[in-house]
Amino acid sequence: MFSGQLPQFLDPRKYADQGRIVEGQLTVGDLPRLQEYRDSLDQPVAISLAFDRDDEGHRRIEGEVSTVLVLPCQRCLEPVSYSITAHIDVALVWNEDQAKALPGRLDPWLVGEERMVLTDLIEEELLLAMPLVALHDSCPTALPQDSGKPEKHENADNPFAVLAKLKGQGK
Repeated sequence: MFSGQLPQFLDPRKYADQGRIVEGQLTVGDLPRLQEYRDSLDQPVAISLAFDRDDEGHRRIEGEVSTVLVLPCQRCLEPVSYSITAHIDVALVWNEDQAKALPGRLDPWLVGEERMVLTDLIEEELLLAMPLVALHDSCPTALPQDSGKPEKHENADNPFAVLAKLKGQGK
């Protein structure tokens, strides 16, 4: 069992065969694909992963990864904090044929013959768990009110006026 200091690389086949548990913490800044969330770089990322074999012999990783990301609200563009929790349940496969042969209830995680980079799995799962649209429950800044009716401009040029004139000339 690893607790605290997380391994950068690991052998998932060996870990699953030995039933290892990996627990620890990183920061968002340690994850290259999450670098764009600059307001979140110091946020902790809690990791708890269990490597094992299931009853059918599939090598699996199950666990949870969680953090808080500061995202721009899509309504008011002000920052909003979101708790992101990714529930991980993947079966380890070494090629596409093994992935296709998995039962439909299992998601494949393709690993090569080299050691696995732990942060790749963590980043991928956090990105998949992010909300499609980040919104405040109630935006802190007042938003412009829309009356629902389009504004009429008295002397607005109609872009189709020229076409109407041309159409009238053809008769």
